[in-house]
Amino acid sequence: MLRVVIRISLFVIPWLSVFFLPDKKNMFVKYLPVTLFSSTVVMCEIFYFTTNKLWKVKGGRKALTHTAFLLLFGPYIVLTIWVFHLSKGRFLLYSLINLVIDLIYAFPIKALFKKLNVFQIKVKSINFFLLIFTDALLNYGFQKIIEKIYPQTNKFSNS
Repeated sequence: MLRVVIRISLFVIPWLSVFFLPDKKNMFVKYLPVTLFSSTVVMCEIFYFTTNKLWKVKGGRKALTHTAFLLLFGPYIVLTIWVFHLSKGRFLLYSLINLVIDLIYAFPIKALFKKLNVFQIKVKSINFFLLIFTDALLNYGFQKIIEKIYPQTNKFSNS
């Protein structure tokens, strides 16, 4: 039961934070391409981790699928938008915010989820951190490319 509450909370709580985003509609429009790109990358990583038995979710394949989608469409998408919003396009600030978030996720949160039997990632925490931080850097580069290709996305407020 605790695992179910945790999984649902992982989805609901990040979406509640969206109410605090200024100019929500424009933030979603501006960052939709990067969230779709990063979600695709993470889905590929989840698939790789699953097929190579590097990610274990108690409750079988159904629980694994639910957990993956709740993580992906909950905190992952919302945090991507928040980090881009907070960093205002500045690479060093973006990197610093991601460094802190990714360190917290790769070490204490990963260990907590294992202890609570929500899921277990069978990769060393340092390697997992390097993977998710690299994902963040790819996201930043992708967003910069999108802004060059579609300069109209820059008209959306970043404050």
